[in-house]
Amino acid sequence: MTDETTRFFKNPKVEILFAFYGGKPIITKQDKYKPLKILGFNFKNLYQKINDKDSVAETKQLVAENATKAFREKGIIKKPSEVEVLLSFSVKGKRFNQVDIDNLTKTVLDGLNGIAFEDDSQVTSLIVNKHIHEMKIDALFIGVTELNEKQKGFVNDIKLTAYPLRTCKINS
Repeated sequence: MTDETTRFFKNPKVEILFAFYGGKPIITKQDKYKPLKILGFNFKNLYQKINDKDSVAETKQLVAENATKAFREKGIIKKPSEVEVLLSFSVKGKRFNQVDIDNLTKTVLDGLNGIAFEDDSQVTSLIVNKHIHEMKIDALFIGVTELNEKQKGFVNDIKLTAYPLRTCKINS
């Protein structure tokens, strides 16, 4: 077996970057419920609570512990500063179609709250992706940037409209 090292280089638009991988999947509130199944029939709008060992609280704690280390030098981003958060979720194949990206995001933002930034209302830009990792592992990369005149993050590169907005007629 050969030793292989993977090197990651932080994008200069990202102020703080940290990750954890190869452990348990990111657990969400969605994971605590499954569709009710009676006599082989699935009820789509009825759910039952799953008694699981993994909990949302454990996931938030994992995020909080890693964020505490990553923000040790910088400290918490205080109000009224605006924040951009980038999240990249690597999930295993089966889980890719089972978990919603918005539920993954909510769990992680809750874990960053009070550690990376005072309140998640400071997050004005959120860029998230979910993909199946080629090595079939669960992983999460988190990038956080305090937006200011010097650090503009990625938000300025993403424009869905031209400024100033103009009224136009769309023919159908």
